[in-house]
Amino acid sequence: MNKIERDRFITYIGQTYNNIQIWGQYERMVDFLYEEYPKTKRRFDEIAQPLLFTISHAIELALKENIKFFEQYVTSKQLTKFESWTNLLKSHDLKALSSEFKIFFHRFHKQVKASEEDKNEFNKYYKVLESINNILERNAETFRYSEKLDNNGKTIKPSIKSNKRIDLHEVKSIFDDLKKLFIGAPNAMGIYTDYIDYKKNNPTYKKGKGKLYCQRIPYTEYSLENIKEKLTQDLKKLKDNLWLDPKSNSNYEIQVWNNDIYIIEI
Repeated sequence: MNKIERDRFITYIGQTYNNIQIWGQYERMVDFLYEEYPKTKRRFDEIAQPLLFTISHAIELALKENIKFFEQYVTSKQLTKFESWTNLLKSHDLKALSSEFKIFFHRFHKQVKASEEDKNEFNKYYKVLESINNILERNAETFRYSEKLDNNGKTIKPSIKSNKRIDLHEVKSIFDDLKKLFIGAPNAMGIYTDYIDYKKNNPTYKKGKGKLYCQRIPYTEYSLENIKEKLTQDLKKLKDNLWLDPKSNSNYEIQVWNNDIYIIEI
């Protein structure tokens, strides 16, 4: 093993700062195992428990991060499936977390009067989430311990039924589809959340109607000029820094704040 190969084993673990980064690492591990393990010609039974734990924990982290994202923006922050935020953050129950995620998304969707198309797209991929939840049946013990214990340490029941059978090829296919939900839901609402962020930091701004033309874009002089040219091509330029979308009859202007470009409906 040469010096470069040896250095790959050194990990700066303290530079993983948040759960989003950890969620990404779980996803990369799942992808790696599905790509490399079949090459061994060995059965997945040999690694099924830790593999399913990795998949279920990745889903758990994704759900919690999405719930926390929408909680920032909804006016009603009341929990439905949990007594407190501490209980939610400590929970491993994928079905309860999924339900809370759906509630928070729909609250925000209704609050900002987002499109029916966005809601339908969310509901389509939420059914994918429900299907994997039904397969995994995840709670605090599942894929971590063989038994569920009571407060006195006595066995209540096995954590997994003895006749349970899981198709890991199907699970991976569903898991890949879930990325469209966990990344797509906040992105789809980005035109609203980015506007809320802008208004929060620019309270004197009075023109906006509540959303952007697209999500905020990192600012450079070059990108700003490109955006102006693209808006002029796609929309109707009325005057300097004002464009009309003939399809929606909406007007847009550009604002720059904190190294980002906001194309705001006014």
